[in-house]
Amino acid sequence: MRFRDKQAGVLSLISSYFPFQKLLSELNDSKIGIVVCDRRFRYKALNRTIAEIHNVPIEALLGHSFHQALGRLAEKVVPVWEKVFATGQPLTYFEVSGQLPKRSGAAHWVEKVFPLRDGKGRITQVGGFVIEVPPTPMPNSPPSSPTQRAISVTGDQPSGPDRPRRILLSHREQEVLRLLAEGKSSKEISSVLIISNRTVDTYRARLMVKLDANSIVDLVRYAIRNHVVSL
Repeated sequence: MRFRDKQAGVLSLISSYFPFQKLLSELNDSKIGIVVCDRRFRYKALNRTIAEIHNVPIEALLGHSFHQALGRLAEKVVPVWEKVFATGQPLTYFEVSGQLPKRSGAAHWVEKVFPLRDGKGRITQVGGFVIEVPPTPMPNSPPSSPTQRAISVTGDQPSGPDRPRRILLSHREQEVLRLLAEGKSSKEISSVLIISNRTVDTYRARLMVKLDANSIVDLVRYAIRNHVVSL
C-alpha cells in the first residue's frame, strides 16, 4: 500500500509542473525515467524505467540515497540536483555519463531537473526526467576516394529519433508532433488543427517514417530533445 501511495504521489507532484496526464501515464512504461528526491537526496518516488536503468527492483531504490544507488556517479549527479534546490531554477538537458553499480559498462543519460514546491511555495523536493541515450558511433577510417567519402558521410549518420541532427519538418508536421507529444489523441488533434482524423493519422505515419520512429514514445523523445515541446 505504501508503494502505491508513493507512486501516486509522484504523479500528483509532477502533474503541477508537467500537466499532460495522458503522456505522463505513457511515460511510466516508456524509456523516459521519472525521479523525485528530497533534500537528503533520497529517492522518494520513481517509475519502472529508473529501476530498469539501475538494473534493480523499484523497492531497492525507494528511501535510499543517490550515493547508495549511484556509487561514484553520485559525484556528478548530486551537485546538479543540489543547485536546483539552492536556486529554484530548473536545469534543462544536463548530460551525464558513467557506470552504475549494478550494471556493466558505462552508459549515457540526458536529464532535465526541476524544483517541486509545496503549498507555501517552498522547494521541498526536486524531480527529474531521465532518458538513456545510445553512445555516438565512432567514425570509420577516412575513405580513399570522393565517391567513398560521400557514401561514408551518409552511412555514418545514426538512425532513429535520437540522431543528433534535426530532421527538416514542415510547419504542419511540427504542429502534429507537438500535439502528439502533449498527449493529444488523433480526434483532439483534428479538432485543434481543423483537419480530419485520417489526415492526422497520415501525418503521424509520415512522422514515424521520417524520424525512423517505432512508437509514439520515440516521437515524444524526439520532440523533447529537439525542443518541439517544452517539459
